[in-house]
Amino acid sequence: MILLSSVARRSALSPSQLRLVPPQFSDFFSTMTTSKTSSDGSKYFTVGLTGASGLVGTALRDELTRQGRVNGKPVRVVRLIRSDQPEQKDLNAVDDGNDITLKWNPKGSTANEILSPEAVASMDAIVHLSGENVATGLGPLGFAGIRPWTDAKKKEIIDSRVITTKALANVVAASPKPKSFLVASGIGAYGDNFIGDVNAVDESVDISQSKGFLAEVSRLWEEATLPATKASKQKHRVVNMRFGVVMSTKGGALAKLYPIFFLGGGGLVGSGRQYFSFISARDHARAIVHTLESKQLSGPVNFCAPQPCTNKEFTEALGKAINRPTLLPLPEFAVSLLFGEMGNEMLLGGTRALPGKLLKSGFQFEHPTIADAIASALKENI
Repeated sequence: MILLSSVARRSALSPSQLRLVPPQFSDFFSTMTTSKTSSDGSKYFTVGLTGASGLVGTALRDELTRQGRVNGKPVRVVRLIRSDQPEQKDLNAVDDGNDITLKWNPKGSTANEILSPEAVASMDAIVHLSGENVATGLGPLGFAGIRPWTDAKKKEIIDSRVITTKALANVVAASPKPKSFLVASGIGAYGDNFIGDVNAVDESVDISQSKGFLAEVSRLWEEATLPATKASKQKHRVVNMRFGVVMSTKGGALAKLYPIFFLGGGGLVGSGRQYFSFISARDHARAIVHTLESKQLSGPVNFCAPQPCTNKEFTEALGKAINRPTLLPLPEFAVSLLFGEMGNEMLLGGTRALPGKLLKSGFQFEHPTIADAIASALKENI
């Protein structure tokens, strides 16, 4: 044991190495790794999280609970709740495990007026997931997505992302301690014209000229992180997480389509040739944890499965998974009439994106195909 202790202190195990340790030695090596990584004096790896009650936030909290540790330290999640005044709280004086909430004010004019500096000092990472739903409207039929993208709705979609992201970016920039700042974005950044026999894209593609409202939203969203990126003295790490469509029965596209397909009303949307970049909720949460642990990941990172499918392939996979026919198509004119610009872009358009950076960093997908992702969604409770 003395020899093991000496080795561990000289070279703390990485999280991926720690998972390979035999069970009888895991507690020992976890302790050694924790002592190596706890230079800030905290026994926790603390994550500030916005959008904690949303689809992705809920899945992430579940995955963090399952894994228990990030970078060798017990993980602690602080749910950030918007308010008119930031709550002053020293997280090192709180020992409530994961059940911590903290009020913050995205409209504050200085970093200290946005989020408690004492709390920020204790955070290793901030994960920003909140933003107005792009698939619902503001009127009485807004929940159904009937022609949702009014001018007022578009402004709310942009403001809910840009204002809050700029605020948190300024908080990160003002922190003397290096932070990991992970911010949601979307694969809509690449445009919506991936239909038929077109090449897939990864993070190396220039998005400055991509077309569509969601592409504009993604560009503005990612630009809002620049204050944190430019704070070069602190060497903060900023990740723009370009999300694909999350497969879950708890929310998002699949939750809306499942009852329709279950009743036998499923079918192709438009031509069925538009590409559909997806990711299972479990892989999505796992990928965020992997990103928290992987210091080499920065800038835009695609969060989507390595085998994007077409709408036709998705329709067939869902019908097969629940043993229902898929014979009732939704033609293009009906999509345009019912859903307007949103339908033309999100339902009739498509994106064929690949997770280049995730794969290069060693991330392994549990659900690489649409059939795998649907099966996971029907099985999981996230």
